[in-house]
Amino acid sequence: MSDVPKIILEVKRIFIASPNDLDQERRLFPEILEKVNRIKAKTMGILLEPVGWEDTLPGSGRRPQEMINEDLKTCDLIVMLLWKRWGTPTGEYSSGFEEEYELASMEGKEIWLYFRSIPDYMLADAGPQLQKVLKFRDKIEKEKKIFYKRYEDEHGWKELFMDNLCRWLDKLPPVTFELEQVGEYKTKIEELEKELEKKEDEKLKIALDIAKYAKKSADSGQFSISEEQYAKAIAISQEPWIINEYGILLMRVGMFKKAEEKFKELLQIGDFRNDKSIVGTAYGNLGILYNNIGKYRNGVEMYKKALDIAKELGNKESIAIQYNNLGDVFLTLGKIKLAEDNFKKSISLQMELGNKKGMAKAYGNLGNLYLQQGCLEEAEGMFEKSLNISQALDRKESISIQLNNLGCLYLKRKDFKEAGNMLFKSLEISKKYGYKFLMARNYDNLGNLFGHIGDLKKAEKMFNLSLTMYKELGSRDGLANVYGNFGYLYWDLGNISLALEMFKKSLELFKDVGNKRMFQHIKSSIKALKRKKRNSSNGLIIS
Repeated sequence: MSDVPKIILEVKRIFIASPNDLDQERRLFPEILEKVNRIKAKTMGILLEPVGWEDTLPGSGRRPQEMINEDLKTCDLIVMLLWKRWGTPTGEYSSGFEEEYELASMEGKEIWLYFRSIPDYMLADAGPQLQKVLKFRDKIEKEKKIFYKRYEDEHGWKELFMDNLCRWLDKLPPVTFELEQVGEYKTKIEELEKELEKKEDEKLKIALDIAKYAKKSADSGQFSISEEQYAKAIAISQEPWIINEYGILLMRVGMFKKAEEKFKELLQIGDFRNDKSIVGTAYGNLGILYNNIGKYRNGVEMYKKALDIAKELGNKESIAIQYNNLGDVFLTLGKIKLAEDNFKKSISLQMELGNKKGMAKAYGNLGNLYLQQGCLEEAEGMFEKSLNISQALDRKESISIQLNNLGCLYLKRKDFKEAGNMLFKSLEISKKYGYKFLMARNYDNLGNLFGHIGDLKKAEKMFNLSLTMYKELGSRDGLANVYGNFGYLYWDLGNISLALEMFKKSLELFKDVGNKRMFQHIKSSIKALKRKKRNSSNGLIIS
């Protein structure tokens, strides 16, 4: 063995460069390299190592781009992507992308350029950033000196890049070794893999520490700090837990569109890794998101998918959560029997598991069902159970929700003093911790309270605050509630034409979201208003 030449395992470092509008491609990049390593590169004695600005940790007193440039110089292949943005100046170049491109060219590196398809409406009115991208793309296409390709979306790029990478590997000479060297070769592979795993573990630890700080900041109501920290954590590691927690934060503060993007990213990661647990989590949170913004049919679809996966995996905790979520959306859609069955299934499983947090949520939802049915004693019992558990666990959001529910219950009983006490306590917590969706509900129900006691000016003010927040949150169901309540308010004020206008807006939205119970409620009110006779069975909507 001493006469056998020592094997040198070839590590090919591949650098990715892009502005910050291609996060999904950057997330896929290390996963693609990992897959190509597994199916092809390792059998050739080659290991592909991903390198990007995420891997460059801050250095004291140095220009960040200089440190990124040092990493670039050590790489064998430079992969560069452009879409809508050109990037920000680095002090020496118009963007980090330009500086990296020029350096790679000067160093004689092999460069692959990928241009993502730009929508027609953007091309028709290109801003300064896009103009620079188009100018650069035109230059590259005319010169034809560098490998470049166009692609439609991140899925198209994934397939294209993987194919290009495999073809590139085919052109490289494999590491040759004698049969006697197999053991040494395997040892080298294992050592290098451990070294790379160690680096990844260090990055992951940093990212998780930042994400934990972000979660703590969110729990204390510091949402701007939390959002910033989650973004930093994701830039370092595309750990599914971090992406999911970031999505939950965004949903919590009403940034539903951005939250949806994160949960869909999570879904892609789960699909790519063939990890059903991740996929189920993504479906469940997408269901919650769609339910919040009034897309109930989408919500039911997502919850059912999450439930099927939970059953397949035998995950009782997740099964209980999805039963509760389905009960919630069925209740909103007026499918009372289905809602009650699902809530009871959830409670039974949560009790079996001893999951107090889950029990609290299911009790609260079952209480809402009883409240809608006019069973006030039963509803109060459920709300009290939920509140007691939430207080014992010090879960602020859940406490606020149950206080709001009890406020609605006291409104039904016409105990306006206690209703006000509950609703203002709930609002205080919502404001302190930034629960925007809950704040909107609080304002709506406070409008109902002031309407009941005859203070119509304050009622109008509360409804306006609620309306503004629901518009900001994009909640069609919330808007439908408030427009309906404005209808009753203007009816009381004698402004029949304006009341009808509000009722029609409410009716259209309830129809759109598929809330048949409330659609019929508003429809009846419109008929009654047109007859100019107040139907005593109609009243303010309690959300």
